[in-house]
Amino acid sequence: VRLRISVKDTNDHAPVFLRPWYTFNINEGKIYNELARLQATDKDCGHPYGQICKYQITNALDGFPFAIDDQGVLRNTRPLNYTQAKSYILTVVAHDCGMRQSKSALVTINVHEACVDGIQDIPDRVTYISGFGSVRIAPRAHIVTCAETQSCNVESVKSTLTLQTDHLTNGCDRDYFVPEVVRNKCGMDKATITLLAATDDSATDNDVITDKYAFDGKSTSVIVPEEKVDGVIPLKFTLTFSMKHARGSKEEQALKQTILCESDYTNMNRHHFAIHTRHCKLEMLMRRESNAEAAFRAAEWRWSIPEVCDDQWHSYSILFESVDMVDLYIDGRKFIATKENPEILDDWPLHRIKDTKTRLVIGACWHGRNGVMSQFFKGHLTSIYYLPHKLEQSQVLQCSNQCQEKLEFNAFDQLVPGENAVFATNSPSFSLKANTAEDLSLLLQQVMYTNTKKLPTPGHRTFSINTTVHCADGKTLTLNPSKGSIFVQREAESVISISGLSVVNNDQHLVKTGAPMLPDIKITVTQNISGEEIERTSVSELDWCKVHLKPSRDMDLEYFSSPASLIATLRIDFEHDKQGILLKGKEKVKGYREILSKIHYFNTRANSYSRRIYTVQCAMNNGHTLSNEFLVTMNINTSLQTTELPVTEARTADDEVDSAIQVDPAFDQIGANRLQNLLEMDLPRPKALLSHHKYGVQNALAGGAVAVVVVLCIGFLLIMLVIGILKMRDTPLPSKRRRHRRNTEGGMEWDDSGMNITVNPLEEVSKNDADFFDEDESSDGGE
Repeated sequence: VRLRISVKDTNDHAPVFLRPWYTFNINEGKIYNELARLQATDKDCGHPYGQICKYQITNALDGFPFAIDDQGVLRNTRPLNYTQAKSYILTVVAHDCGMRQSKSALVTINVHEACVDGIQDIPDRVTYISGFGSVRIAPRAHIVTCAETQSCNVESVKSTLTLQTDHLTNGCDRDYFVPEVVRNKCGMDKATITLLAATDDSATDNDVITDKYAFDGKSTSVIVPEEKVDGVIPLKFTLTFSMKHARGSKEEQALKQTILCESDYTNMNRHHFAIHTRHCKLEMLMRRESNAEAAFRAAEWRWSIPEVCDDQWHSYSILFESVDMVDLYIDGRKFIATKENPEILDDWPLHRIKDTKTRLVIGACWHGRNGVMSQFFKGHLTSIYYLPHKLEQSQVLQCSNQCQEKLEFNAFDQLVPGENAVFATNSPSFSLKANTAEDLSLLLQQVMYTNTKKLPTPGHRTFSINTTVHCADGKTLTLNPSKGSIFVQREAESVISISGLSVVNNDQHLVKTGAPMLPDIKITVTQNISGEEIERTSVSELDWCKVHLKPSRDMDLEYFSSPASLIATLRIDFEHDKQGILLKGKEKVKGYREILSKIHYFNTRANSYSRRIYTVQCAMNNGHTLSNEFLVTMNINTSLQTTELPVTEARTADDEVDSAIQVDPAFDQIGANRLQNLLEMDLPRPKALLSHHKYGVQNALAGGAVAVVVVLCIGFLLIMLVIGILKMRDTPLPSKRRRHRRNTEGGMEWDDSGMNITVNPLEEVSKNDADFFDEDESSDGGE
């Protein structure tokens, strides 16, 4: 019997991948329909166990960017981003048709960063703080050209950098066209008249407004006071103004929008002179007066220029030499006229009338017949200046429009053959050229932003960098442009601190020969930047420092010396008056400190004070920033070389000053002579080196009054001398005592140990009156 035996196949083997580990590389930003094709085999024969029916990614989560189909084709479901993940590891298994699963195969997918041309690592924000010098705008710039992908053999790479400041008043941070500023800096004519007045908070009408003003196009106008302009505008003048004006609607464009207008004051509406905008043109009307030649001559000029309606700040200057010679300057650059631009219209002179009075108005035109304003301006105006009968020099206009902020490149020592930096005059742009992208990257890293204006306008500025690659075959590749922002912050308020020894001890001998007033003075300047105290002493400049005595100094007894040789090397002037000392001039803190530490105080009668108090104060930023008032007390101790006789002090009622004054009828002539030898050249010589009895009133007397005082003084001294001789005869001194009283410096002093002097109270009152007169009435100033 034949038996048919059917052998039923069993799934003996699991699928096996050809390799246990796969690695694939792909570029970011693309979707690949087939990243790779995985393949597994099964040793079982035939269907179903010998065939692979399914592939599966076992570690896939929600949102996983990869998928695999039943044929083993691996793909990405969305573009990959190199910055998010640089590689992925997949676990893949295969199933045969009997659903037996293979061992896992690991698949690594490396994501390559796509080549995106342009400049990388440009910071989004660069912070510039006024007073801290220049700042680099791209310190880590790196240029990527992708030249390899485009088959370009690089010959040169060029970048053009532009600083965009059109949103600022006057187009960029510049010194405003203020007559005083431009006169000092650029030599502007002194006869220039300001038509748009400065701020007057007390104004309640439209006669006076702020220098920067918005005109609404409906009712806003400014009447120029009659005393500012003498008569009608002549046939030779210069007019300068800054304007920001938008295009507006078609209806607004069709209207005359008056910037400046001179018209009849009463009875008529004739326009003698006018500047206005219409159809985005700048138009000027200049009618000759009735006494001019009766000829048909040019009377209206119409400039077609894009700046009029671009809603950006621009400066305009009109130089009117005659009806046949009119020049327009825009932002300091001369407008090049053509046959069609400007359009010029002719007219006859105005006819003669009795009333020749006119009115000059900003932002509208006065119609005298109806007594109303008309043709209002809509936009912003600032800095309107008028120079009659003269033409301003073109270099003054260019100078006044120079921007104080710019991008600059100063690393010329890094340029190699084939590289260059090209700058355009009066342009916010410049270009850098290098042989390779790497070399140009190094040059871009040296580009700086600087702003030399004392108080820069805070806010942001935008800069752009446009780069092109020139290939050897003549092809040019344009890279993606790069942009960044510069945020300008005003300089933080400076703080000046003065410190040092608050008590200085000197003896009388040292005061006679010169005692240092501020031997250990310290001056520091700090600024608070983002909550951190930054010391700025080494780069800061002071305007002045003063040392004031309290009370004021005795001009006949007290003097100061200064280091004349040191002062000669610095930009500092040394002055002294009754109050004390004044050092002035812009100089580094170090220079001021060195001078102050070497100033000496002299008193030819050292025992007249037992204590001297004085204060020190400094200033910077044109006097706006003041330091603390540092108080110093100088104690004048009794010299070891002086006599041991008791000193009688007469204290004033001022407890804070607490000065002790003595009346000493004797004066050490030899000591005074030595003092004069110690004083330096810039120290004024004393007015008198004779005895001083505090008769300050003598400086205010003249002629016979002086003679009377001198006679009285001599008589008083003779009487005192006689009394002294008689007293000495009654009470003779031992010779030993007399030898002991000899002055160590070689001078002779009066010995009053045995004398009692009665002082007349009336004489004391008279003396006090004389002292008072000396403080308040004397006008000689110590000369």
